[in-house]
Amino acid sequence: MCRKVTCFSPLLCDKVIIERRDHMTASLLRKSLEGLHVTVSAAAHVQLSANWRHRNHVTANNCIYFFREGEGMLSIRDSTFYPQPGDLYVLPVGARISFSTTEPSPFRLMFCHFHALVGQLPLFQIVDTPLYIRLQDQARAVTLFDRLIQGFQRTDDLAPLATKAAIFELLLFIWEQEPRKPEPVNPPALQRWHDILHYMEQHATEPLSIPEIAVKFNYSPKYFFRYFKSTFGQTPHQYLLKLRMERAKQLLLTTDWTVSRIASELGMERSHFSRLFLGYTDMTPSRFRSWTQVKKE
Repeated sequence: MCRKVTCFSPLLCDKVIIERRDHMTASLLRKSLEGLHVTVSAAAHVQLSANWRHRNHVTANNCIYFFREGEGMLSIRDSTFYPQPGDLYVLPVGARISFSTTEPSPFRLMFCHFHALVGQLPLFQIVDTPLYIRLQDQARAVTLFDRLIQGFQRTDDLAPLATKAAIFELLLFIWEQEPRKPEPVNPPALQRWHDILHYMEQHATEPLSIPEIAVKFNYSPKYFFRYFKSTFGQTPHQYLLKLRMERAKQLLLTTDWTVSRIASELGMERSHFSRLFLGYTDMTPSRFRSWTQVKKE
């Protein structure tokens, strides 16, 4: 039996709608951040030289700049800023910037460059993050940046762990500075792509066709193919192949199944599966299993 709920107060109805929307947004954000993968490519504390210039540069990484002292100009897309000590800027990959400092007070700043993906999507396409923050707790920011720089400069085996821990803590600090919580850029679209990827993961071992997926989610096959590639940086076929080959690797590592049985599990003929696996890993399935030296007891 379907139970119908009626709101007698427009204000109460609005409150219920807002709470449901906020709950959906929060769950999407949490789901996204659980899959966050970050790699730091540079981190340092620098004193720029007088009259330093950097014009019309397109960032190849995400960048965080924390200005400690000095004067100058930072142009991001069509906006121009004059950073003050305590200002922090978060620039997404692909941002076009111009950057200059002036005598007699060149900039001194702490910075990091990093890649950040949620699944296959760039972090800042998923999470709406302010471009500019005037930090209240500058001492905390200095501590976190120092920790990140020290982790990045380490050369021991634990260096990657120290660096990742530090960048996660810095990102958390940045998001907590805002009076509003970070939100998904486009919650309905994000939910749709979560649903599509989940569907592909759940049915990867079946004879799944791309037009079938497109129709299921109300896209034309041509649009779905084009939009999937622009969003995830690979075609739907490539993503399905990745899912199937990763499943094959898992089965080779954790079972004593024959190659023929694994191929059948993935809905393929053995010869076709072996060719695809060789192209994906540069090893035959049997070679991969013996190379990893993992056998099921």
